[in-house]
Amino acid sequence: MKPHVLLIGEAVTLTHVVRPTLLADALHAVGYAVTLACDPRFNALLGPRPYRTIPLKSVIDAGASTQLLKQNRPLFDVDTVNAYVREDIRLMRLVQPHLVVGDMRQSLAISARQMKVPYVNVINAHWSPWSDEPFSLVDHPVYHLLGRANGDRLLALLTPLGSMMMALPINMAALSHGLPPVGAGIRETFCAGDFVVYPDIPELSPTRPLPPNHRYIGPLNWSPPIALPEWWADLPKDKPVVYVNLGSSGEPALLDGILAGLGDLPVTVVAGIPKAAALGAIPANAFVADYLPGDAAAARADLVICNAGASSGPQALMAGTPFLGIASNADQLSYGKMVARSGAADILREDEANAETVRATVARMLAEPAYADAAQRLQKQFAGYDGQAAFVAFVDEILGEQLRSAG
Repeated sequence: MKPHVLLIGEAVTLTHVVRPTLLADALHAVGYAVTLACDPRFNALLGPRPYRTIPLKSVIDAGASTQLLKQNRPLFDVDTVNAYVREDIRLMRLVQPHLVVGDMRQSLAISARQMKVPYVNVINAHWSPWSDEPFSLVDHPVYHLLGRANGDRLLALLTPLGSMMMALPINMAALSHGLPPVGAGIRETFCAGDFVVYPDIPELSPTRPLPPNHRYIGPLNWSPPIALPEWWADLPKDKPVVYVNLGSSGEPALLDGILAGLGDLPVTVVAGIPKAAALGAIPANAFVADYLPGDAAAARADLVICNAGASSGPQALMAGTPFLGIASNADQLSYGKMVARSGAADILREDEANAETVRATVARMLAEPAYADAAQRLQKQFAGYDGQAAFVAFVDEILGEQLRSAG
């Protein structure tokens, strides 16, 4: 029997549950003993797993996390971090893992050290301390006073202070447990861990040379295991297809404007919109379902409209399809900007996204073949990576060394 690995997903968005689930699947397939702990709020989409799962309550959902990030506030206060540390320790005592893997479970930077269990942190490369990708904010009060360009210049000067303040709760929690601070700023605390894996490719999300305990593994692609809707076979074949899905962290209020902007374009719209009946008027050119298999929809589409996040964005690119990202938080804006620089995307902040801007941007992107060409170049680069296999190989390396040292 191979060693036991505990994986914990903090369900601030679906992404942070899907990624540890995919990694758990890969470890289980090669014989590792696996336990997955996460909030059950996404169980209906993920389905049952062939290994042990433990429900774990996440106190912040996608809506709350988006609002906190818009206000440039930490996701977790000191009390929450301390409560999570206690729950982490309970889990580790129950499972007795040889290795713990966390996705957005920042408390593991404290609890894993206390339990002396090696900790692998799953985080996107643009948050790395070795990344030069600048912080990007979707909104800030200073923009309303100084405008976007001057506001960005002022915020760039204040970034070190803001980064330190974002890291303050986790550092205060560490001190309360008798441990040194986790890191000086947000990059260091987000990427704390004995080992760090980036579900990205360096060609798109570059860093400076990394230490040996940091590793790119490549993207982790997932779609809900659901059938295509009945109307799929009836989609018109004489018009471009635009696939709309803002994900679990997209702003639902934007959907009416997006659909209105697409309604009078010569396109066919396919949209994954949970609780679609809550929308206003659905245009005649739109086909809507609660959920769609995103990989199939992205492959069928000529353009994807998504939140530009590090799950929906790569899914479009792995299908060779450009995307228009509508960002609601800093993480989405940062990733979307990187792809836009490659030529495979355009990005709008949510306050810029209305029927008129969406209509104009979509019309321009569909008329310019360079977007599709750039997306297809990235598709070839993504195809050179197998995120699950690379992760298993890294875990083999980590635990092989650990077991050799113990022996």
